[in-house]
Parts: sequence; structure tokens; C-alpha cells
Amino acid sequence: MSQSEQQYLTELRQHASASRALLSNAQKPERERMVVRAFLRCIGVPFADQEIQASTEEPVDTIFRSARFQVRDVLRGRRRGKELVDRQRRYEEAQRLSDLLEPWDSSKPVSFRDVTAEIAQALAEKASRYGSRNCAVLDALLYVDIKGHHLFPLEFRLDDETAAKIALQGWRSVSFLFLPYGVVLTAKPTAPEFVRDRLGEILNQWPHPDGWFDAE
Repeated sequence: MSQSEQQYLTELRQHASASRALLSNAQKPERERMVVRAFLRCIGVPFADQEIQASTEEPVDTIFRSARFQVRDVLRGRRRGKELVDRQRRYEEAQRLSDLLEPWDSSKPVSFRDVTAEIAQALAEKASRYGSRNCAVLDALLYVDIKGHHLFPLEFRLDDETAAKIALQGWRSVSFLFLPYGVVLTAKPTAPEFVRDRLGEILNQWPHPDGWFDAE
């Protein structure tokens, strides 16, 4: 193995180890801040990183200006922890970069209708736990991370059944991040202005190919 190949394998192993550490309970507040960063970038809201603060009081996860975000993931059955363990093991056992080659699988489209139906279902448990009084002052933000899929077609269509389910839950606003897009699904008049102003749009305002989650 060449020196450059060995160095690249070392970097892959270090990255896998750092990714596993980020999934720890201690890093949960930082993971949530990362989701808020990416969402703000996608919808085109400039910010200073210190404005995104981890909350110390449940049920608020992250505070940004007047927004009180309750953050959760939509993974469609994925187990990120197991994925990272398996990936790290492969990196550690690899003798050369060719050992890491995998078959190419094209990304598949997932519709706006299907994504929003999953969002409504994912929020139902939290809404039941927190109650309508708490939800009325919370801004739900969901990170949709469905491996091997992309959002398409890019047309905002919130069907009546899903809209009714979300309305019944009582959130002040509901938004989601599905890279590279940020979307505000619902927003009451009491929601933060930057959220209300972007209601009903599928936005991709970040001009770079990556870096959504990075701190400044």
C-alpha cells in the first residue's frame, strides 16, 4: 500500500471514530445545534453560531432567537449507531482502499406526500407526550435522513389528511430538513417571523456542495 493510501485509510478511521462519538448522549445538544444550522442555511437565514443555543429546559432542545426548536430525526428504520459500528469495523479491517469498494446504487425519489406523512407520524408520539399547551410554543424541526433517497418532485403539496393530523397536534410551527432543502410546513401567527416568511416553500439557499452542519 502506498503512503498516500495508508494516510487516507487513517483519515477514514479517524472520521468514523469521531462520527461515533458524535452519536453519544453527551453530544446530543451539539447534534441538535447542527440540524438547526443546516436548516437555517438551507432556508437562507444568516446567523452567528453563538445564536444557536442548546436549551437546558425540556421540551425545548435548541433556541435560536425567538424560535424554540424541538428536534428529531426521521430515519425510516435506519440504525445510525449500528451503521457507524459496521463502517468503523470495515475501515479497521481494510488492508487497501479497494477493500472498501461497494456496488453503486442510484438515489431513489421520495415524494413530498410520503415525507410529510412520515413527519406527522413521527411527531404524534412527542405531541402526545408534551400536550397541546407545550406544543403551542414549540417549533418542531425534523431532520429527514433516508439513506439512498432524495426529495422529488420539488412541489409543495401538504395533503388535507396530513395537514389535519399536524394541526391536531398543536405545534407552533413544523419544519423539516431534507438536504439540500429546508421546508416550513406549517406556522401559526405566533411562530417566529423568519419561519412564517418561508411557509410553503422548498428552499435550497446554501450555495456550497456541503458544509451545512459545520460551525463557523
